[in-house]
Amino acid sequence: MSMSNRSVCCVVFLVVFFGFLSTVKAQSKAALARELVESLGVRFGREVSEAGTELLTQKVEVLLAKYGDDAAEAIKKLGPRSVHLIEDAATEGAQAAKWLAKFGDNAVWVVGNQGRRSLAVRLGDDAAEAMIKHGEIAEPILEFGGKTAANALRNVSEQNGRRIAMMTDQGELAKIGRADELFGVIAKYGDRGMEFIWKNKGALAVGTALTAFLVEPDPFIEGTQSLAEAITSSAVVPLVKNIGSNTNWTLTIVALSICLMTYLLIKQWLRRRLTRR
Repeated sequence: MSMSNRSVCCVVFLVVFFGFLSTVKAQSKAALARELVESLGVRFGREVSEAGTELLTQKVEVLLAKYGDDAAEAIKKLGPRSVHLIEDAATEGAQAAKWLAKFGDNAVWVVGNQGRRSLAVRLGDDAAEAMIKHGEIAEPILEFGGKTAANALRNVSEQNGRRIAMMTDQGELAKIGRADELFGVIAKYGDRGMEFIWKNKGALAVGTALTAFLVEPDPFIEGTQSLAEAITSSAVVPLVKNIGSNTNWTLTIVALSICLMTYLLIKQWLRRRLTRR
């Protein structure tokens, strides 16, 4: 057999081989889809019947091919409803499948709403988790603070989530300034960080206090240093330095020496006059 014939045979073999693998893979996906739809009958029998077993199986097969394990897990948790949610998400289907697989029913209000879903897709998984955890109050916070706000919300309790929402709605975070850095502190320290910011929001509106806190939050959060000390220190130290740098110490010492000598001479003169009398 010539080299050219061998090459042709090899190409034909590879085409047939990979075609066979594709067929086997497609058949396995179809079998998995049928098996998954059949398993839904126990919990979601009515919904499966309404959707139609064959049509639902075809849709599940497509989603499994596109989104793999996330789609399978989402379908197991939510049944036929998840199929509609993922399909409706269109180009955001991968994220929708992932969030439904991870959070189940709790993710539906995010995945099922185009505005919330798009916001979560834009800001990432942390934003989706923040909205799922804190509900509607998270949306304006995320619009205001972006990804750092999402990370902060993930790491605080519902109570502190509401506090962040109040400070955002009332413009306090904007008034304090450097909100992105404050969100970074909250993300790092969680509830302890937010509780400190909430209790000291008035003092943090002072620029020197805010700067000192952001440079090194630990001593303030731990209670070993107060914002009052930071404000006082920032005011006194520059004043002392200014006085020191603008003082002619030679003239000052001479003047003090003259005053002291004058005082001693006057004191001695008065003593002599009293003695004479």
